[in-house]
Amino acid sequence: MNLITLIKIGWRNIWRNKKRSLVVILSIVLGLYGGLIISSLMITLNSQRMNTAINTYLADIQIHNKEFSKEYSLSDTISNIHYLEEKLKNDNRVKSYSKRVVINGMLSNSTGSYGVNVLGINPESEMKVTNVYTKIIEGDYFESKRSNTMVVGKKLADKLNLRLRSKVVIAFQDVNGDITSLLFRIEGIFKSGNGMFDDYNVFVKNSSIFSNIPDLNSYHEIPVLTINGGVTTNSVNESLRLDLQKINNTLDVKSWDEIAVELAYANQMLSSFLYIFMLIVLSGLSFGIINTMLMAILERKKEIGMLMSIGMTKIYIFLMICFETIFLSLVAIPFSLLITYITIDYFSVSGIDLSVVGSGLENFGVGTILYLKLPAEYYLNLSLLVILISSISSIFPAIRALKINPAEATKSI
Repeated sequence: MNLITLIKIGWRNIWRNKKRSLVVILSIVLGLYGGLIISSLMITLNSQRMNTAINTYLADIQIHNKEFSKEYSLSDTISNIHYLEEKLKNDNRVKSYSKRVVINGMLSNSTGSYGVNVLGINPESEMKVTNVYTKIIEGDYFESKRSNTMVVGKKLADKLNLRLRSKVVIAFQDVNGDITSLLFRIEGIFKSGNGMFDDYNVFVKNSSIFSNIPDLNSYHEIPVLTINGGVTTNSVNESLRLDLQKINNTLDVKSWDEIAVELAYANQMLSSFLYIFMLIVLSGLSFGIINTMLMAILERKKEIGMLMSIGMTKIYIFLMICFETIFLSLVAIPFSLLITYITIDYFSVSGIDLSVVGSGLENFGVGTILYLKLPAEYYLNLSLLVILISSISSIFPAIRALKINPAEATKSI
């Protein structure tokens, strides 16, 4: 008997009891489908969380003074910034950049006080780097001709009962270490989808800060958006970061994953966690496969005994049982992949509305609409994992079949 004949026998054997085989196939379809959909949800949540962070405030690369990264002192500005700007403007890897003044201060009004991070920006250049201007839900994004206007997050606005045209005071230490207070009027309220960011960060114009702090002569932060940036670390971003770092030894140039270490770590751990999760799910499914194949062997005890009696070797008996088990998964996998692809393709356009738990998602840094996605390698890798689990599951029933005594089996009813 050759291997091709053995494969044909194994294929025909799984259809001898169609109902039992279909139940196993259906369980594999549902198990793989559920695992792929959960993987897609987790990847989408993690990806959306990182994209929100990058598009809202991180950008792909940030440049600071090394001392500012340690103490966040107002006097630790970026030196020789004009030369650095020329480099950024002439570098074809740079898509856009902005300049920020960063102040840690206390925001106060009649309701109370709250510690905030004040980002002094040039609205025109900031709009090319971050998307906060698209998240305005009340008022405008620095369209007023007034100088001292401010844009605040919805969460902070609710906490301090801030409304449009409300007056607030920012108190902070100036360049000389003296306490300084600046008066601002609320021009806009944004909701970025990241509750922690909305609760702590406010935006003002750079001109408002420089006009009130004449001793401040430069910027603290330059966020840079690259031509092919995003959540995936790539060689272009890394080469740009290294080249910028060489310009001046006083600079601290970091990519987004070095700034938001927790986001980068979560992204690195996600794949491992998903495969471990699927391994646990499919391991549970394997017990059902083992049980089904053991039942099939017991029902065919006489038949297997006869095959042994006419000369079929134990290795062929072993392979026949393994082929039957693997064929069950091979039939199930295409159906599972098809319905998974259709589901993800549909929700990648229409999205899943999770506004019921919107407040919790915002605290996590995720919006209320999830647009599913799943990288192609997960389809392949999880399918191979199913085949692997099926192959392992076939070993015990196959060994059980080898223990059948041909003489006794042929006499059984």
